[in-house]
Amino acid sequence: MFDDEGAKAAPGRGALSTNSGWEDGLHDGTFTVSMNLWYGVNGAVYKLYENGTLISTKLLDANSPKAQVSTVDVSGKPNGTYVYTGELINAKGTTSTTSVTVKVKDAAPAAPVLSHDNWDKDGDYTVTADLWWGTNGTTYRLFENGVVIDQRSLTAASPNAQQAKTAVAGRAPGAYTYVAEFSNAAGATSSKAITVTVK
Repeated sequence: MFDDEGAKAAPGRGALSTNSGWEDGLHDGTFTVSMNLWYGVNGAVYKLYENGTLISTKLLDANSPKAQVSTVDVSGKPNGTYVYTGELINAKGTTSTTSVTVKVKDAAPAAPVLSHDNWDKDGDYTVTADLWWGTNGTTYRLFENGVVIDQRSLTAASPNAQQAKTAVAGRAPGAYTYVAEFSNAAGATSSKAITVTVK
């Protein structure tokens, strides 16, 4: 049984907010949803819903009419739109909080940019993938003419730059098209293709 200190009315209306994007400008699917009841009849139970689905229930200490605060950490959300709503509950009733919307758009890695150093057009060169800023990848793959020729793990330190290099050797004369892919748990992002000509 929750303690609502003998509430004589339903709770006041709490306000929801989030800190998505505050730390580094990235809406990457990891953030905190905060509920603030600035003043009024307190709630004894707080429920938080994400797109209509209950994701957290917390018991609160009621001390009306002082402020109440409750936070819920959210992580691992793929790109998409998430609407958060809440309820404060005591023995006299239930009051809905305000709602807050989070648009996650940076969960998957930013797009890498490819370059090469084959200025002499021989069969030995290096292909470099640079992610200048944004959500980092945890895996790198390089495709040559649609076939994976290199794959390795990356250390993520978003939003810092990342770089991966692949040494290519012994290519016969011809044209070789390269695409790099950086991926993480939320998805994969490919670079634009570059073509290296070997003469």
